[in-house]
Amino acid sequence: MDVPIVPVVVVDDHRLVAGPLVSVLDPLLARHGFEVRPLAPTVSAAIATGPAGIAVCDVILGPGASGPEAVRALAEHGWRVLLMSGYAPEEQVLDAIGAGAAGYVEKSEDPAGLVAAVLAVHDSGLHLSAALAAMFYADLRRRPLPAGSELSAGDRRVLRAVVQGEPPARAAASCGLTETQGREAVGRIFAAAVARRQQYQLTPRELDVVRLVGCEHLSTAEVARRLFVTIDTANTHLRSIRRKYRLVHPEAPASLPQRTAAQLWARELNLC
Repeated sequence: MDVPIVPVVVVDDHRLVAGPLVSVLDPLLARHGFEVRPLAPTVSAAIATGPAGIAVCDVILGPGASGPEAVRALAEHGWRVLLMSGYAPEEQVLDAIGAGAAGYVEKSEDPAGLVAAVLAVHDSGLHLSAALAAMFYADLRRRPLPAGSELSAGDRRVLRAVVQGEPPARAAASCGLTETQGREAVGRIFAAAVARRQQYQLTPRELDVVRLVGCEHLSTAEVARRLFVTIDTANTHLRSIRRKYRLVHPEAPASLPQRTAAQLWARELNLC
């Protein structure tokens, strides 16, 4: 029986950078039974290429869906998403992981490393790079989960080993785990990261408020009118936005104004 060819599509609107990447990946992934499709500048273009496979998707896309929205749109059509970026704010990467992305690599990763990441997503469903592990570890320290929900000491050891540059399989072995146990640990590490996003990330309505205050510079009363809510409700959203900003940025002063927090979020999340 023939083994089905797995499609891979690079989703990136920076053609000068991503075009050569597609050319390099094509022969490397073909050796492993993958078909690299032409570069897709948008999520809709990627979906239109045909049956789903693995999408290597830039975190920040110009037109159309981007970040978490891009991940959700691709996942709805059956794609597994490996995030890629030259530089994306940590919060945006973690939000995209929370939306269901299977891993993250930096654009500076060498082709062999990117091929290994695609293989990991195909084989085990997840890829934990050193860059993503560092984000997970920082987020763990910033925003611990409730007692009983946090990572075990063993899972933390695996996470720290990957942060220090060991591939997940080697990190698991150095912690005395089998390959299967290592994969299970990586699964728990991703699950905890998703749980943090669900508990701490801005809600869709809070993001609306951030856009209106941080990008359109509307007053609280104008925000309330635009969203068809009371001024008290708009202020409640602003208080929550400031609280979450200070949770993520413990160095922020306690006196940080609500509107300033919204403006900082808008800039950090590339909403404007």
